[in-house]
Amino acid sequence: MHHASGMLWVAILVGLAAGCVLGVQPSVNGSLGKAVAHPYQAAFISFAVGTALLLILCLVTGVFPPSFQSTPGQLPWWIWSGGAIGVVVVTTSLFFVPRVGSVPWFAAIMTGQTLAAILLDHYGWMGNPQASASPLRLAGVGLLVAGVLVIAQAKRTEQAAKHSELAAQPSEQTAEQTAALGEPVLPNSANPSSTPVVESTNSE
Repeated sequence: MHHASGMLWVAILVGLAAGCVLGVQPSVNGSLGKAVAHPYQAAFISFAVGTALLLILCLVTGVFPPSFQSTPGQLPWWIWSGGAIGVVVVTTSLFFVPRVGSVPWFAAIMTGQTLAAILLDHYGWMGNPQASASPLRLAGVGLLVAGVLVIAQAKRTEQAAKHSELAAQPSEQTAEQTAALGEPVLPNSANPSSTPVVESTNSE
């Protein structure tokens, strides 16, 4: 019993460390997505780097090529879907993180992962040890969902504040931008002291 409890806490600590690394990944992918022409290119580069690293590890440890414990054709179909799931996660993060930020995105990802894990454990799917969705587990998931809602509301409040700040800015900048295009600008009715810009005409 004591050994099992100790292993649980070790797993939690390692999971927290891995979660910190995963928390950085969306920002890394988002920056990579801005550096290339398309999110698919960034996803390809990300997976190519990971594949190269795994190949090196397999070669160094002498476990290449892969060997199966049973015939590949007898394995369940979903066992091959891990890479495809990774493509979905990385590609969607490349699209959304630069637009909404890391915190809302990763909070939603973490909550979705926990919801899926609750189902997998409850029914013992995909080789997971069966563990019923107890009230305490469901309460934990409920807190995660509430956290996502709070984070989303905070993001909406921040966006509304930014829009209000932009709307409250004086219109001189807009006037300068319009003048740069060679268009006449009328005096700002809200700021009568502003100097109108008159479109220049060429004399023949």
